Amino acid sequence: MNYKKAGELSSWLFVLAAVIIGGTFFIKGWTQSILFFVAIGVIIAAIVVRIVFWRCPHCKKRLKLGFRQEPTKCPNCGGDLLKTKNEEMEE
Repeated sequence: MNYKKAGELSSWLFVLAAVIIGGTFFIKGWTQSILFFVAIGVIIAAIVVRIVFWRCPHCKKRLKLGFRQEPTKCPNCGGDLLKTKNEEMEE
């Protein structure tokens, strides 16, 4: 999985977790607890996806985590994140 897909997937997982947590306000009882723990699991999955796959395709070092604008250049090697190694070799 490349860093763009990992970013999209983790963002959608965070949105899903927020929706699940929002839904817990309308449900009472043991179902509310189950939904809360499911949401926590989804948040953990989103964080794991970011940690494992949010890497520069050139130097393989981790990109900075957060919810800011997607980077275009790697802060470690300066590589263009919008191009893969194969695209750069063709130029």
